[in-house]
Amino acid sequence: MNRNLKIIEPNTGRVPYLSPYQEIATYVRELLHCDYALVAVPEEDAIRICAIASAEPETAPNIADVISRLRDWGPMVVDDSRLIVVPIMCGDHLMGMLVGYSSNPGTFRSEDLEKLMNYSHVALAMLANAGEERGVTRTSFSPDQLLRFSRLITIGELTACFAHEVANPLMLIRGQVRLVKEKLPADGPVRNSFDVIEQSSLRIEEMARRMLDFSRQRTRQTEPCDVAELISDSLRFVQPYVKANDVDVRRHLEPQLPVIDLDRAQMVQAVVNLLQNAVDSMAEVEKRILWITARVEGGVMRIAISDTGAGIESSNVPQIFQPFFTTKGERGTGLGLFITKQVIEDHHGSIDVETGSRGTTFVISLPL
Repeated sequence: MNRNLKIIEPNTGRVPYLSPYQEIATYVRELLHCDYALVAVPEEDAIRICAIASAEPETAPNIADVISRLRDWGPMVVDDSRLIVVPIMCGDHLMGMLVGYSSNPGTFRSEDLEKLMNYSHVALAMLANAGEERGVTRTSFSPDQLLRFSRLITIGELTACFAHEVANPLMLIRGQVRLVKEKLPADGPVRNSFDVIEQSSLRIEEMARRMLDFSRQRTRQTEPCDVAELISDSLRFVQPYVKANDVDVRRHLEPQLPVIDLDRAQMVQAVVNLLQNAVDSMAEVEKRILWITARVEGGVMRIAISDTGAGIESSNVPQIFQPFFTTKGERGTGLGLFITKQVIEDHHGSIDVETGSRGTTFVISLPL
């Protein structure tokens, strides 16, 4: 790529050493076990280097030479697998890129690319905060918060591995069940038990597939979606949690809702986050009703999720969409509503909240 470079060293006054950029670069280097890592941000026809993490800065290669080897913003591994780059995307907008470099050929593999792609969403949250306070020295994320980020990434990777590996034994179980059923009389009492086993294995397989869909890191892909089906999919995903908490779910969907272009997997994730929060909010009340409504109003699709919980304290309302803010203690990550808001805004929509002592309503508004 032929680009002019405007390099900002990480130890200058303009970019404090403990800035979010430096924290990101340091974590990328530790994540990839590479010689050095950097965070870059595009500026028209230039690339601004915001931070560099290296054990021995004096031995690092020329930055301009490294950047010139990139064909585009990635994600990709190039230069004999010594150079890895992943974009930091907010919807279709490029916020920056993460770069790792190793002096040894063959260093980076596909699993390193996947790790860096998973981390790019963490970096996006940190850059978004940095962007709001650009030019002002801000308080950096604490070591505990960064550790939580690392744990969340690890959990995501383990979830994806579990969902992938569980598929093979499930296929074996269903195959053996069918073999046994073929030898049983059609009206035999034991046959019903095998039918239950087969249906249960299909449910586990469906849950595993959904776990993979949620954990996969990919660019937004829109398709025509039936909102009623999307809501049904979201409810099926949380059904065990809803049932375990004795919640009464009521739906009121306007008939013949129009089809709308959405990234189905991302929007299901956003709705699931709201449904889970609604269930959690009713843990201490006797009357547990979860309402879901959908209607068209003024050329906008509005999806409302309401609960009969105790409501959100007024002092907390301005913070609920901020990353890491949670009132659930150790049970919460503080990322659910942040991710939900990001997904909805990526679809050029908005989310509003109305809360009081008798419950809370989140309203998703999406353009048709």
